[in-house]
Amino acid sequence: MSFDEHSADYSQKMERALTVVGLEHDFFFEAKVRHILEATRRLGACAAERSERQCWPSLGQPTLPAVPAAGRVLEIGCGIGLLTQRLRPLLTDVWGIDPSISSLGQAASRDGRMIAADGLRAPFADETFDLVIAVCVLHHVPVDQRAAFLAEAARITRCGGMILLIEHNPWNPLTRIVVGRCELDRDAVLLAQTEARRRLAAAGLSDIRSRYILFFPWRGAVWRWLEARLAWLPLGGQYVIDAVRR
Repeated sequence: MSFDEHSADYSQKMERALTVVGLEHDFFFEAKVRHILEATRRLGACAAERSERQCWPSLGQPTLPAVPAAGRVLEIGCGIGLLTQRLRPLLTDVWGIDPSISSLGQAASRDGRMIAADGLRAPFADETFDLVIAVCVLHHVPVDQRAAFLAEAARITRCGGMILLIEHNPWNPLTRIVVGRCELDRDAVLLAQTEARRRLAAAGLSDIRSRYILFFPWRGAVWRWLEARLAWLPLGGQYVIDAVRR
């Protein structure tokens, strides 16, 4: 499906679809940003551990070099830039690609780091990015093209870098209702977390970590704490997977 026809009123269509759960779009963006930042911290910790193993001097304590955690980030399927513009104040260098030229034209902060391209033919050299993210994108990719999509994401991720996916959980009944109401998802073929994990492994990714999110429709530290304890339970509205390219 082309998103060109939806670019002018994308936000309004999303808000209408979400009325069934009584939540505004910002609630979901806040959750996504939290988990993306958590992944960057994990990426930094992995890089620090790798540096420590590799950089012991002959005497004394290890001298660690500066660790690039998520220095350069790419969002595949950035649309009108709603997530990209939230990430840019928080991360160093955030890029976005989307095949919809109309959507990119609607982006609030248009610049040379938002490019018209799809995830099957990204216009970047091998190992360009530290972190590649695709948020609620893979369910729009035809099933027979998903392997190629993830292989391309892996190609442009540096060794030791990370790919992060956020997807709808097809086992959650409210998610099914929201997707069924949303014009933007009329072509969607939802994928279970098990399929996403399997496809990441087939693309050569390792250290795959997954968790379910969005169990509760309320903000606050208590609800986030409780959600973290339920991350294994396949009832959250969406799920997050991150994996490392070796």
